[in-house]
Amino acid sequence: MTKRRSRKLEAYIEGLAEAVAYFSPQNKTTRELWVIRAYLMNAGVPFRNEEVEGSKVEPPDVLFRGARFEVKEVLDPGRRRHAEFKAELERARSATTMKGLLSMFTPVDVTLEDIYSRCLTEVRKLSKKYPSSVRSSLDLIFYVNLQHVMEVSEEPFPDTSELSSHRWRSVSFVKGNRACCLYARHDAPPYIAVMVGKVCHRV
Repeated sequence: MTKRRSRKLEAYIEGLAEAVAYFSPQNKTTRELWVIRAYLMNAGVPFRNEEVEGSKVEPPDVLFRGARFEVKEVLDPGRRRHAEFKAELERARSATTMKGLLSMFTPVDVTLEDIYSRCLTEVRKLSKKYPSSVRSSLDLIFYVNLQHVMEVSEEPFPDTSELSSHRWRSVSFVKGNRACCLYARHDAPPYIAVMVGKVCHRV
């Protein structure tokens, strides 16, 4: 006789199925809009949802009050998030209890320098992909999604001077309840430029 799953396990499976659908390629714009809204909320910038809109022509990905956001993600090396959720969904479907899904992990702390270093690596790659004339009109933003990170040490602020040579209009990141502008040119939108060199937190 097959043992019935608990309600908690059924809910977990349902949530995973929703995550698999959410992280599919078809939902790219939905995820990008979410990243920008999170960035604005963390930065304390009031907005209406309808003001944050997907661009009809890419790049950029998202438009908001003069900003032309190009959204990228920073993941752990080798990590493929959509495949990760699909694998976990299959594992959950074969389980009979939540206990069977428990796994060990080691919490890690990162520094702002670590985050900047990861973002800079991606900036260097992207600067080879996008022509200078295109980069100069874009506000690059990274959604930093690292596994098992518990704490972020925000001091000292890293030296981000190399970013100016890559000719993006601005470079920012969002992680959890944090938003930060690592670099902004003089013509970047004011609500972005005012965040240069500091980390803002959602209240």
